[in-house]
Amino acid sequence: MKKIILILIAVLLSASLIACGTVGTMSDHTGAASDTEKTVNAGGDAAAQSVIPADMDTAVSEAAVTVQNVIAKESTSDFTIVTADGVYSEKDGVYTISAAGTYTLSGLLNGQILVDAGEDDEIVIELAGATVTYDQDSPIKIVSAGKVEISAKKDTENVVNDARAVKKSDDESQGEGAIWAKCDLKLKGNGVLVVTGGYNNGVHTTKDLTVKNLSLKVIAYNNAIKGNDSVTVESGTVIAISTNGDGIKTENTDANKKGETRGDVKISGGTVSVYAAGDGVQAAHDFNLTAGEGESTATVYIFTGSYSEYTAQNASTTSYKGVKVQNELNVSAGSITVHSYDDGLHADYGTAFEDGTKGKGTINISGGSVTIGVYAPSKSTAGGRPGRGGWGGQQTVSGADAIHADSTLNISGGTVYIDSAYEGLEANVINISGGQTRVNAIDDGVNATKGASSPLVNVTGGFLDVTVSPNGDTDGIDSNGYYRQSGGIVITRGPSSEMAAAIDADGGVSVTGGTLIILGYGRVTAGGSVRNYSLSLHAAGNHTVTVDGVAYTFSNASAYGRTTVYSDVSVTA
Repeated sequence: MKKIILILIAVLLSASLIACGTVGTMSDHTGAASDTEKTVNAGGDAAAQSVIPADMDTAVSEAAVTVQNVIAKESTSDFTIVTADGVYSEKDGVYTISAAGTYTLSGLLNGQILVDAGEDDEIVIELAGATVTYDQDSPIKIVSAGKVEISAKKDTENVVNDARAVKKSDDESQGEGAIWAKCDLKLKGNGVLVVTGGYNNGVHTTKDLTVKNLSLKVIAYNNAIKGNDSVTVESGTVIAISTNGDGIKTENTDANKKGETRGDVKISGGTVSVYAAGDGVQAAHDFNLTAGEGESTATVYIFTGSYSEYTAQNASTTSYKGVKVQNELNVSAGSITVHSYDDGLHADYGTAFEDGTKGKGTINISGGSVTIGVYAPSKSTAGGRPGRGGWGGQQTVSGADAIHADSTLNISGGTVYIDSAYEGLEANVINISGGQTRVNAIDDGVNATKGASSPLVNVTGGFLDVTVSPNGDTDGIDSNGYYRQSGGIVITRGPSSEMAAAIDADGGVSVTGGTLIILGYGRVTAGGSVRNYSLSLHAAGNHTVTVDGVAYTFSNASAYGRTTVYSDVSVTA
């Protein structure tokens, strides 16, 4: 892409749902609503209305944070280091900090800040308009300390440049990043810090890494931001750019002192934008997008593979996922938007961790907003098919899922919008109990695959709207085991044959509650108080259906073969 496409989900969530004129979107029903026929958004929750863009390319906001919003000029003044309570020495341009204390840096240093203090010493490095450039080792290198804080002071611009040539082989004498630490590291402050890692990584600690308040931009050859034990973003603006590797990464999976498995990535506040040749976020254990202090929430944008204009043309990577974890991926607050060349969200199952446990392969979405588009450039993938709308010469990646959990996918709240993917939702077991989920897919919209458990799509609540083509070998909802529904509202579209259908389950489709609207073919066993309603909603164009006194409006871009409705409440059209 020639431009950076960023969507302000926080703004979108505050607006009411609008009709997009594309497959699978629903909007507020126009006209006055009576007491018995109130009009709400597609999820049936008037307090949680949202805007879902018809074409993600048109949802560009000039107010969104871009790479150009975080800049820093290099200092040209003489270098100084000031401390009132610390100890340091200098030799040949290398300033060695050897004791606890606060050290304030300003001016241009063509040399190194080396921290070699006691293992319990706490050190604060204040950057007050400092530029540190070094071509022999890491510009800021921390080989021994209890913990270190690097703070960019308010209204200052600070730069760290790793001017070494690209790493060709392992060398234990060299630091692995422009800022490299062998202790817990915290980056903070109300100023600006721009880090360039030409050798390997940008910011890298072998322990825990935390970012708070800071305006931070990291550009690296390999991993932009890496904390072997963990990475936590509490607030601020973070831009992570990797030209040949991953954006944010953890590595260790042993147990910490509390018995918890290391390797988590946690984002609880601020705005995080990731541009990666490989995976946007690769967590060795868990990824958590959650509410932070004072119920603050984060906004996360991820662009991988061809979607990052910073990816090197000769980048050698094999995984281009938005977020990849080896245990659990949890979204409970905030928003995440992914444009990926591979799976948008992905959880592995069965990974053996150093603490003796194994990866769960689970994705839990209980709140917040998830928006995903899985595409690749035209003619660059085998088996890809043209994607839906707006992207010109783009096509959906063959085999790439928007959300893929090796074991279990649980959606209990929040808003999930899949703009396009080869398959939309895929897991061994898929549980939908709440939230609003809309899926546009080239192959199967929802797919329960074989795995450790019997394949199952289980809907007990929430709203699910699935769109695939009315033609071809594709299913709206496909389970290699069972489909069971006891609540919620489901609209699924697809072809009108037993081999390719709007809904298909090898073990059968059972509906004992809720509402299931099938546009296309589906063989259903109804039980309890569920009735079969004869309606006509399958033609192309706009439709309004009233479920238990609530009106829903949706649009079909294509015509489907038939309409079949099963529900335990009144349904009219």
